[in-house]
Amino acid sequence: MPPSIHRIELRDLFQPGADPELRSVLRGDSFARGSRDLAGGASLLLDRFADGRGASCGFLRIAPDSGGCVRFVLEGTYGIETCPSGGWLLRPCGTNLATYWIPREAILRARDSRGRIVGEETTLLSGFVPAGAETVIDVATRSGFDLDCVIWHLPAEASGFVDELMQPVALERQPVFMLSSHTSFRGPADVYAVLVHGHAYENRFEWVRKRKTCSELEAYSAYVALHGLEAATHKKLYRLLKHQLVFSVIARQAPDGGWHHGEWTEFMEAHYRFHSAAVLLLEAALEEAPDEVVRNALRSAASALSRCTDQTDLGLWFLHDSLEKSYEQSEKWGIPWVPSRTLGKSLTTKMVLNSHLDAIVAMDRYREVTGDDQYRAVVESALGTTRKLLALRPVELLYRSVYWAIGLTLLPEEKARRLPLALRAVKRLARERLIPRLPALKRRFPRMVMPGGLIERHLSSLHFGVNYHSVNLMDLARVWRRFPNEDLSSIVSGAIAAVTGTSLPRHWAETRQHQALGYWVEALYQLCTLSAERGYRRYLAEAMLGALDAGLGLTPSLLGANPEIVKPDERVPCPSPRDPRLRVANLSRPGHREILIVNPTDTAIELAWEKHPDDGIAWVSSDDRHAAPPAALSVPPHGWLLGAAGSFH
Repeated sequence: MPPSIHRIELRDLFQPGADPELRSVLRGDSFARGSRDLAGGASLLLDRFADGRGASCGFLRIAPDSGGCVRFVLEGTYGIETCPSGGWLLRPCGTNLATYWIPREAILRARDSRGRIVGEETTLLSGFVPAGAETVIDVATRSGFDLDCVIWHLPAEASGFVDELMQPVALERQPVFMLSSHTSFRGPADVYAVLVHGHAYENRFEWVRKRKTCSELEAYSAYVALHGLEAATHKKLYRLLKHQLVFSVIARQAPDGGWHHGEWTEFMEAHYRFHSAAVLLLEAALEEAPDEVVRNALRSAASALSRCTDQTDLGLWFLHDSLEKSYEQSEKWGIPWVPSRTLGKSLTTKMVLNSHLDAIVAMDRYREVTGDDQYRAVVESALGTTRKLLALRPVELLYRSVYWAIGLTLLPEEKARRLPLALRAVKRLARERLIPRLPALKRRFPRMVMPGGLIERHLSSLHFGVNYHSVNLMDLARVWRRFPNEDLSSIVSGAIAAVTGTSLPRHWAETRQHQALGYWVEALYQLCTLSAERGYRRYLAEAMLGALDAGLGLTPSLLGANPEIVKPDERVPCPSPRDPRLRVANLSRPGHREILIVNPTDTAIELAWEKHPDDGIAWVSSDDRHAAPPAALSVPPHGWLLGAAGSFH
């Protein structure tokens, strides 16, 4: 029996007739999304842009088939070519026909009843036949899997977007570290590793349950990357992609103002780090351009976040996830935890530090962007709780002894093998006896900042989260930026020394906790843009080299356009190196131009630019010597150059 063929006319997708009409899903000042049911159980989401010169993007989902193919039909003769910015371009032979950009291959996906992706594989073209009247593209399907396709329609008047796709600079092709999935993002096509049929997903399968869930933090990471690339290249396509990310996050907002994920349970629990990321994303979008749809979504999201709290003896505490609201749901979490009422908290509150700090930043930024001051008391109470908790230093001698022993478990393998027999015995005792008993110790003598500078993640979970030390430092730096009168200097200095004065980065690399290296880079970037301290720059350069050696991308903030730090109209373009092996951290602020360049290779690389930084930059090499004149500059192997001009504010 011949395979079934599902025929789809591409022109009809993007220029639908009056019957049936697109149903409006979302409409803002700059963006509109409609939906349409197609024959054979297929569905279309169509995104249009007010400033897109007629460009539109379609998310096409075709229901499971017993086996066969989907046949895409284009009017006229088309050729197919690889797109330098990712994916493929379908180019017409005729000048008046549209060009189509396919940013990613078609994907076969299986989903559960909650929309979580439980299976995924690519499918290749099974046929491509250009002819005079029409061009036919066949894509194979598979029983039990939806076929998801993303297609951009670029009419002749939108040909400028084709030119942008065809001419990426080195900066656009370099990997960017995604703060949620810890995967790499490389330019515009990788937006569709995040956006799946109009929703933002984490670009990885969760390691325990092997499923992909939605993540607003993934969307925000991509947004910050696009924001920086837009400033660096001045390409208009990045503005459209940012609109898509923002409205795709809004499209999934629940009536209660929040976002629900179901990463760990069937309760579809909410993770408030993701929720805060959605708030930060909406704040960035609203700060860039007013839009009532964005404003209303942000207002609802901020209201919801303000209620995700617990009242402790120290003050207000922002929760980590919605499971903390119920003992029954906490028991279904699947990760051991310790019920306690330490510091007067609720029995199920785990007091996860990084989520709490992140929510403080998101809520205070809401006040900054909107002028709405109604949550000031919430923020002030949460900040006061943070101050009191970080100041706790009970049983110093006991904690000092415990963490000295735990430090032995964090040694690199080579150093650990050289330990004397007695210290190897202590190391084993610490791993098998002390670390499992840390929650009981913290329950009786609550403390977050430990001797030696390590910052604990939580008070009530049964795991030792040393990989979260860099996350905590990053979030402390963000809080310090917003509240400069907080006395965080000694805590930050100790936290830095816990990394730079030890072999902790090697431990992270050897134990494959690579995300800690990525967040370490981001933490140091935050500190470099807070202070002119030269030591921070050296630590950042070394951290960038370590992350690159581990095969990671560099965080999106390094492009120099983190919305928490730089306002939209104050972005300083990040220069793009001619040699893509060189990596750049754009530390610039208005009135201060500063660029850090690292070379992760074993050979010196000439410093040349596709887009040159401003004149007047003075360069210093990694050995603290003034570098050669610009015409003769090179970046030493596994070294760096720092260039600056203007005053630091």
